[in-house]
Amino acid sequence: MRSLILLSFVLAVGCQQKMATQPAPRAYGQSSLFANKQASRPLEDGVVARGQKADSNALISGLSKKGREVKVGDWSGAKAYDVNSVVPPAGAPNDVENFVSEFPFPITEADMHRGQQRFNIFCALCHSAAGDANGKIVERGYLRPPSYHLDPDNKAMDYSTFGSPSTELHQGYSRGFYRFGKKFPLREVPVGYIFQVITWGYGGMPDHASQIPPEDRWRIVAYIRALQLSQGAEAGKLPEAQKQKLDGVKTDAPKH
Repeated sequence: MRSLILLSFVLAVGCQQKMATQPAPRAYGQSSLFANKQASRPLEDGVVARGQKADSNALISGLSKKGREVKVGDWSGAKAYDVNSVVPPAGAPNDVENFVSEFPFPITEADMHRGQQRFNIFCALCHSAAGDANGKIVERGYLRPPSYHLDPDNKAMDYSTFGSPSTELHQGYSRGFYRFGKKFPLREVPVGYIFQVITWGYGGMPDHASQIPPEDRWRIVAYIRALQLSQGAEAGKLPEAQKQKLDGVKTDAPKH
């Protein structure tokens, strides 16, 4: 009898599922092979994962070669830095030439549709579907982002960090460039800058690098450009059919 009781205890112990003690994968950079548990095993220079693109690739960074370098110069016009002690970091929006001005791959109609879908998922809740910064999150008290569009009368002001209208920056201008004393409408900033903001975040906007793959970030940028064009295009540059629609003239129905 005692033997049966002892055997049951042995079997019970053997059947326990020790989930907490199972081996778990650890990232290479988080290895604990060394005695000092706080030190991570450094990666060798030039080591990348299969398929990983270098940070210098514009597809990943949105930066030009110039933009990847630390800037040194006259920052007397900067708004948010101590120009006597702080050197703007690489990628700082102090010069439009720091960012690429062209997309790293051709944008197709399918890319535009994908960009619209991703924009509506990740961006419209704050920026709104029209890009005018009147998203649902903003309606509930969240910090208002900048509008992608200029005020036609150039009277509307952007919003400050505290949610009140700015006294200096007009609607539709880049807050990032303005911190360096430069005023650029968002519809005129390089596409690489918009990509960088999506990647790194800005102010109250979190980064989206972990949520949105680089290619989809570029597609979102392309769709933002389409939104800006939809409200900022000059009537005289529209195709004739669009001019007629704008004037309220019905175009001929397509023939089948």
